Amino acid sequence: MSMSDSPPDKIRDKSLVLIALILWGVMFVVGTAHVVRDIRYQNECLIYAQATSDWWAGRDMYLATWTGDYLHYDPAGIDSFLYFPHAAILYTPFALLGHPVGDVVWRFLGLSLFCHSLWLMSKLLSPNHALRVFALGSFVAMAPAYNSLHNAQVNLPLAAVMVYTTVALTQKRWWRAVGWLMLGLALKPIIFVMILLVGAVYRPMRWRLALPLAFFFLLPFATQNFHYVLSAYHQCRMKLSRASHPNRAFSDLRGLIWKLGWIIPFSLLAVFQVIAAAATLVLCFIATRRWKEPAMSAFVLMLTACYLMLFNPRTEGNSYVILAPVIALPAALLFLDPRRHLAAWVLVGIAFCLTGNLWAYRLTLHWLKPLACVVFVILMVRELLRKSIQDWPLVMPRGIEEAVVA
Repeated sequence: MSMSDSPPDKIRDKSLVLIALILWGVMFVVGTAHVVRDIRYQNECLIYAQATSDWWAGRDMYLATWTGDYLHYDPAGIDSFLYFPHAAILYTPFALLGHPVGDVVWRFLGLSLFCHSLWLMSKLLSPNHALRVFALGSFVAMAPAYNSLHNAQVNLPLAAVMVYTTVALTQKRWWRAVGWLMLGLALKPIIFVMILLVGAVYRPMRWRLALPLAFFFLLPFATQNFHYVLSAYHQCRMKLSRASHPNRAFSDLRGLIWKLGWIIPFSLLAVFQVIAAAATLVLCFIATRRWKEPAMSAFVLMLTACYLMLFNPRTEGNSYVILAPVIALPAALLFLDPRRHLAAWVLVGIAFCLTGNLWAYRLTLHWLKPLACVVFVILMVRELLRKSIQDWPLVMPRGIEEAVVA
């Protein structure tokens, strides 16, 4: 059926999607133009490509540190390559393309995965109005996603992988979920939080995760000699350990409190992390008892993302793209319900606070994003503990959804 033959609502929704895709395209062009002019300007691909080169040459990947435009070797550094060796192996095709082609292709792939994950989640959450949810969610998610695209950070595809995992869990495609989690672990170690939560909450996932995890850590031995891989794992452990105790503020809960004038010792932070982890696990179990799919898996994703943002001591401003889908899509769903437009605009405001470092950089550095995340956590827990679930669009039956939207 052509657009001219479609009902008015369908024409509007298709138009909104077209506008969203155009804006995503403009964002991609703007976000990658700088790397064509100067590959050294805010380009994380330099780190990934250097690590890939070091891996295949048998050099230590964890000594190289990029400071501004310069590469130097800093054995005590806490920056640059903070991933498992798998990330360097995974980046090989892009490194072979060279600069800036590989850098642009990497950004395009990350953005494509991110948009596609939003689309899949939109279809899952609102089958009858997926086009509108995707378009509205895209409008909300664009600003938080921009800086991660601009810098080529791995957080953009990681956010997509976390959403893909959620979709697979909702559909009970357990092995597919395992595959996405292993890919996420190759991209960035922090997804281990989601692996632990999923293993605890979803019983069919427990035994399915054990063997793939063992295979995951054996995989690098197939690409390099035994002693070099062992050394790489040792250096990785040392680097991640140093990086988990930064000597400066980041955009996590500790950074927020630091901005208020108090510096939390890492020993005390570890206590907070354990308490928060236990509370997150309890809330995930509550979600499984009180909610049906897809809301149940959506809550697990939200709780995972919020824990990572607030309690990872290395959370950067650009990391908040991981939180973007779990704010943008619920906001889009709330816009479908005329009774809850105020709640939708509150989520839009929170998403605006997560906008990269594009505005009020010095005034908001390290405190605004974690504060916005704290507000979102409060709202999310309130929704999770609701007594009447019919009022939340994530689980509205199609009949109710149609009535509300009409």
